[in-house]
Amino acid sequence: MKQEMLEIMICPHCKSKLELFPFERGESDEGGITIDQQGEEVISGILKCGCGIYPIIDGVPRFLEGGIERFPKFIDQHREQLKGGYDFQHIKSCPVSTDAVDNFENIRKSFSQEWGLFDYSCDRTWGWTLDERKATFCGDMNLKTHELAGKLLLDAGCGNGTLTAALSDFGLNVVGLDLNDGLGLAYRNRAKYAKQAKKSVQYVQGNLVQPPLQENTFDLVYSSGVIHHTPSSKEAFDSLVRLTKKGGRLYIWVYGKRALPVRMFFWTGRSLKRVISLKSLGRVCRILAPGYKVATQILDLSGVSKFQSRTTREITLALFDAFAPRFNHWHTETEVQSWFQSHGFKNISVSARHKQGFGMYGDRL
Repeated sequence: MKQEMLEIMICPHCKSKLELFPFERGESDEGGITIDQQGEEVISGILKCGCGIYPIIDGVPRFLEGGIERFPKFIDQHREQLKGGYDFQHIKSCPVSTDAVDNFENIRKSFSQEWGLFDYSCDRTWGWTLDERKATFCGDMNLKTHELAGKLLLDAGCGNGTLTAALSDFGLNVVGLDLNDGLGLAYRNRAKYAKQAKKSVQYVQGNLVQPPLQENTFDLVYSSGVIHHTPSSKEAFDSLVRLTKKGGRLYIWVYGKRALPVRMFFWTGRSLKRVISLKSLGRVCRILAPGYKVATQILDLSGVSKFQSRTTREITLALFDAFAPRFNHWHTETEVQSWFQSHGFKNISVSARHKQGFGMYGDRL
């Protein structure tokens, strides 16, 4: 984490500025982390505000409910450094309902397991190469590459963080925000995708609905396939609006209504998670993946429907992504357009339509 991140990060509860106490410095190094106390980035340390303490682990500030006490291994590892009078306490301000905590814990566990399955050495995300995803990003945002240089982008719900890092190639400064525990792996591997621009890429673990980020901060906010997995898509959208600068552009991609056979297939898979653990669900997805691959190849060759070519591992990930999340809302274009309109956005446009859903952007006034 660069120290400059303090300028845009806040406590997600009391909204106050954070004080940094670094323990280790260094930087990521394509698959690993190099510790160098003269380094520009904080690899481990704590962030403190008036209501609690949050750890920095593997270069990533971690804003989970309960603060540092959620990370007993970190406390044990840095007990000597933590003897300097730091006050361990639970987050007490801005209390959150038990249901809300439970909902976001389910989201964290689900996507932590999903992206824990991702292999940075060989897997593509949803079967797309990074060049394809970068081109899709430009189309989604309806921006040319020369319009991106120097802008600050939030990749809201960044998942495995590969696109987050790759977008630095356009001269963007990028922050990837996600609730999953695997962002340390994203940080370790950012050099692979961002190359010399890796210091323009930062990751933060936190809640999209109660983000640890300053309002009116980002020139561009990009959230593809994320907010429909939160308890309320509209509440998550409203949160992203507040993070977008006036004059900035916000893009979201959400599920649309699918055909009845597809809905039935996903309903069956999602029903499994009510009776088996996430770990067992992952095994089920691995068992289903080869058959799913054959079936989609047949449908593709027969011209019934078009499917992207994916490996069995990538299909396993896709099935887990479809089955595991507690929330899977779908929306209409008219509905989402009304969300943008309610905040006074202009230039509201649909820039992406697929059989699974659609993407829409607008410019904040």
